[in-house]
Amino acid sequence: METKIAKIETITQCNRLFSEKTLHPLISLVTLSDTQCHNLLQMGFYSVLLKEHAVECRCFCGWQECDFSDGTLMFLPPWRTLDCNSPDREAKGWLLCFHPDLIRGTWLEGRIGDYTFFGYRHSEALHLSHRELTLMKKCMESVPEELHRGVDEFSMALINNKLGELLNYGARFYKRQFITRREINVEIIKNGEKLLENWFFSGHAHEGRLPDAEWFARMLNLSAAYFDDLLKHETGMGTEEYVELKRLDIAREQLSRTGRSVAEIAGGLGYPSAQYFSCLFKKITGLAPNEYRILN
Repeated sequence: METKIAKIETITQCNRLFSEKTLHPLISLVTLSDTQCHNLLQMGFYSVLLKEHAVECRCFCGWQECDFSDGTLMFLPPWRTLDCNSPDREAKGWLLCFHPDLIRGTWLEGRIGDYTFFGYRHSEALHLSHRELTLMKKCMESVPEELHRGVDEFSMALINNKLGELLNYGARFYKRQFITRREINVEIIKNGEKLLENWFFSGHAHEGRLPDAEWFARMLNLSAAYFDDLLKHETGMGTEEYVELKRLDIAREQLSRTGRSVAEIAGGLGYPSAQYFSCLFKKITGLAPNEYRILN
């Protein structure tokens, strides 16, 4: 049977689908039940999906042995496909939806790009402890509490502040998950490093474009946003800086272990010219390539 995808353009349409009353046309908190929706959804606004799981259930997105299992949290940008169903029939769920127009012209519009987890896959969901789950539920429930007070000149600022608090806690808990997954993450970085070395040694650098986060994500079966954040957490570097330093490491190794000329090394690693490579090498190492070769 073909899976249907329902496209939802407005918060009001979303509320109708889940039989919720519309308190504000640009934001809503929906309480989910297993009988409400069996289709995949594509919604034209941001959404935050929170699931509370039965203690014995571990069958949810991307769960690892090192993860907490009390709840799952996912952040989705506009038009990302969402599956509200869960294999855990005892799970409780909440869906917080807010339209881009709600944050337009506010401080949150300028910062929404900082919350990179909106670009993560479902399999890269955040898994919560009981304490974290309780806190996220409280953040979500504070939105309709404010909406029930009515709309006035303070509403927009207060609601945006509540959204900002929820997103900041999401960022904090994702940082915690990177810490508890450290062994897994280190293995991912090692695999990425091997892939990058093989890419350079295969001569692909001649093509003129270095691997980016999208390339690593495709090779490692991750989202680009998740890989880039994982890499920053483990190494302190973004993908571009990481690749550049790895390329320089390979250049050092070739200078000390091979008889290839500086021009050959520069060309093989995709530098635009031997002169550019020499200037960059000296800027970073303090030595010209041939000086480095003599000393090593």
